[in-house]
Amino acid sequence: MVNDLINKLKNEFEHDINELGYELVDIEFKTESGENFLRFFIYNEEGITIEDCEKVSRFLDVKLDELDPINKQYYLEVSSPDLNRPLKTDDDLRRNLGTIVEVGLYKKINGSKNYQGELISYDDDSITLEIDEEEVKLERKDISIIKVAIIF
Repeated sequence: MVNDLINKLKNEFEHDINELGYELVDIEFKTESGENFLRFFIYNEEGITIEDCEKVSRFLDVKLDELDPINKQYYLEVSSPDLNRPLKTDDDLRRNLGTIVEVGLYKKINGSKNYQGELISYDDDSITLEIDEEEVKLERKDISIIKVAIIF
């Protein structure tokens, strides 16, 4: 049911959010501490400011009232995606080409379930990392999670 809601909202609002000058990265609907939260994550190459979030939030507030897709009380939040969020889509991968990423696998390949390297390419079936000046190709079906590496 939540996936159906998210797909409906994505289909309904992705184009409009693009027209406002932002890319819709993700939507989530979660219950936390007994409260419901509908979160839209937006992206822009120049970064996201509080004013950007307010602009999209005001737009969505009106449109969600018209559409009325959720029959319970919830809080609407609009923000930029955090660095620790998984990279789920080809757009996520595209935005992070040249970035150091961490990849977790379902099972060990070549003795390891975890890889960290520069994301240099991807296609429908695999991603390629550069690790210690060597290219490592990982099948997407074997990947449990990809995240931007946070290096201090």
